[in-house]
Amino acid sequence: MARFFRIFLAAAWLVGVGSAAAQSTVRVPLADGFDLPVGRPPGTGYYTARGVRLSGAIHYGEDWNGRNGGDSDLGDPVYSCGDGVVTWAYDVRQGWGNVVLIRHAYRDPASGQVKYVDSLYGHLHEMMVKVGQLVKRGQQVGTIGSNRGMYPAHLHFEMRHNLSIGMLRDNAPRDFNNWAVPIDFINKYRRLNREWGQVSVPVGLYPEYQGFKGL
Repeated sequence: MARFFRIFLAAAWLVGVGSAAAQSTVRVPLADGFDLPVGRPPGTGYYTARGVRLSGAIHYGEDWNGRNGGDSDLGDPVYSCGDGVVTWAYDVRQGWGNVVLIRHAYRDPASGQVKYVDSLYGHLHEMMVKVGQLVKRGQQVGTIGSNRGMYPAHLHFEMRHNLSIGMLRDNAPRDFNNWAVPIDFINKYRRLNREWGQVSVPVGLYPEYQGFKGL
């Protein structure tokens, strides 16, 4: 029994070391605010066809559709909602298609603390960024898609306080400690003070997803 316990501890230690080695940081500018990811000016010509719902018929984000309906917005630009670093940019197929995830650092005016949030852009027709790339607010990161005709064209847009969700959404409790309502978050932090310099952002937090590996 004692020998088994020592082996168990050694194995646990090795797993911990491996996990820690996968985690690192990158330097990014603090976001000076956030905008909606569609339309110019932001939000113009679009509406939320479906919002966040964390109970019942679960929906973790917002579906942004062009006001003309159908596939009228297919191929329209999708923009980064804020300054950040691309942590995921892959075609994961299934119900997703092309997905981009961006990690943002921002200073909360109420507390003065630096906080982090992930934004997700799903069902893209085209991706225009790659993992590890720094992006600016308003930079085009892709185009609106339909996941190869699975849905009428729209942007599935999420924002997460929990940085370790990645593509495995069922791993996180369904509450607003982990998830944000994107339009509420953006309205709250639409304009922040510009700060020069960069801050360290934790990466390497996503669990592996069917052979894909993001930051």
